[in-house]
Amino acid sequence: MGLWHGRQRDQRGATLLFATVFLALLMMSGAFVVDLGMQRVARSDVQAVADVIALDLARQLDGRTVAQLTPVLNAASAESLARNAGVIGPNTPDLDYELGSIGPNGFTAMTAGVPTAVRVVARAEVPFAFAGITGTDSGTATRSAAAESSSTACFRLGSFVAAIRAGDETVLAPLNDLLGVNLDLVSYRGLADADVRLSQLTANPTIGSPEALLQGSIRYSDLVTVMADALAKEGNGTNTVAIDALDKLIKSQVTATVGMISLGNVLHVSPTDKAALEVGMSVLDLIGSARLSDGQYFVGVPNIQGGVPGVGWQYTGAIYLVSAAELACGAPNSPGATADTAQLDGILGIEFTNLPSISPPGLGTLQTPKGAGFLEIEAGSGTGALIAPPAVHCGTGTGADPSTFSVRVASALASYKLNANVTVSADVRLTDLIGLGLTSVITNLLGNILLLGTKLSLEVDVTLTVGSQLNASSGTVGLSIPPNDVTPVTTGGAVNLSMATLTPTVTAVKIGGKSANLAAVTAVTNLIAHELVTVGKGFVEKTLTPLVNNINTMYIGPVARMIGLRLGGADVFAVGATCGRPRLVG
Repeated sequence: MGLWHGRQRDQRGATLLFATVFLALLMMSGAFVVDLGMQRVARSDVQAVADVIALDLARQLDGRTVAQLTPVLNAASAESLARNAGVIGPNTPDLDYELGSIGPNGFTAMTAGVPTAVRVVARAEVPFAFAGITGTDSGTATRSAAAESSSTACFRLGSFVAAIRAGDETVLAPLNDLLGVNLDLVSYRGLADADVRLSQLTANPTIGSPEALLQGSIRYSDLVTVMADALAKEGNGTNTVAIDALDKLIKSQVTATVGMISLGNVLHVSPTDKAALEVGMSVLDLIGSARLSDGQYFVGVPNIQGGVPGVGWQYTGAIYLVSAAELACGAPNSPGATADTAQLDGILGIEFTNLPSISPPGLGTLQTPKGAGFLEIEAGSGTGALIAPPAVHCGTGTGADPSTFSVRVASALASYKLNANVTVSADVRLTDLIGLGLTSVITNLLGNILLLGTKLSLEVDVTLTVGSQLNASSGTVGLSIPPNDVTPVTTGGAVNLSMATLTPTVTAVKIGGKSANLAAVTAVTNLIAHELVTVGKGFVEKTLTPLVNNINTMYIGPVARMIGLRLGGADVFAVGATCGRPRLVG
């Protein structure tokens, strides 16, 4: 009995010893767990601080050099650290930063030049709660973050607004024809001066989202209605004229028949580009571009033969407005920040009838009984792309400190010409031809001149060409806001025919019904060509010159000015720029 009780007491002692050792191990393990947890939390907090400070510093990257940025970032990093140090605890973390760029291999530091990224390294001491148990007073949490400064800009190739604001009333007819309304210059100026943001349009339930507006298909009539609603909601009373004009457009037959359109064809804007969605855009540019966002538009032939002798009423073929002025927004060198120039394309056949006669010296009166020609244009076919360097710079919007960026404009081969093929014919005296030194030519063609009659038929085909051709080219355009948000930088030349480029070319000569060698009959052809183009006498003065003037003032000229098209180039407008939009990249 006593022995059993003794064993019981021994077992109780062993259990107590085991419990004591286990409790000590448990407390030490718990201390490690708590301190490791604190260090894990601290690492997360340090990472958050590094992220925030990297984003703060990246906002300062706006095209300045490392030397210019260093004092700015020293102050900015201290301010940002002071704002965010409390996240970690009582100990202020140490902070280092370096400037550089982001490439395929990640962050690369740089000590000179223009940086586009910043990397921040934050370190903090973590006091342990159970330092006496773990034998360690504190731990270190070190984390880094890299942020890149993202700058974006918006530009436009061509604009409906420019010609309207310039008071060019010649563009009213083609613009009214395009939109299917009959508005005056005052109404168009109201549309030109009224601005809406894409975000206003996407907020309307009819559109619903940026993706629907910029990547999907919407009804043209819905777009016009939503724009009118956006202007009305502004409620400042300055958009009355524009709203009235939009109401007329909504009620027009063209608006109802256009159907579905794809704005993404003329507005190259990412739905996620928040800055671009907030840029103000002219209502006139939007509705004009939208009207041409799908397919070709036939450019109607006005009364270009009016007041021009010898030009018939019948035309063949057509000239088309292939695309509209386009807007692009995005980061420099990105695929999305590109736009195409507007294009005119096609051939218009023209008939010449009852042409004026000519009287070359020594040949008598020659008739021009028939003729045909064509107006041919292939203008545009170019692109504009936002590029860097130089980096996008966002200024204060003043002449002393404008926002600046660069667009590279590349144009393809462009041509614009009017060809007039006319035939000059008459029965001329043999003695007149002989007097011009054509005896051997006539003998070779027709035989013995003694056996010929007193007159021979003469027929000369002449092509008169007015126009020019421009080879493919490219160049960089520097834009500033101001003034290029209102006044464009122009590349290429005006889409006008110039009589200074007139070139006569004799293509065929027949004497007595036989084709003659052109080089042998220049004595005759030079007289005829000179008579055709001489001011006050021939076909050029009486028919071709007034026809070219009508084409310039009533037909192609106004259409080109309406959309800001240039031959072999474009009018390039600056729309807006946004700098210092940071994003974490590592």
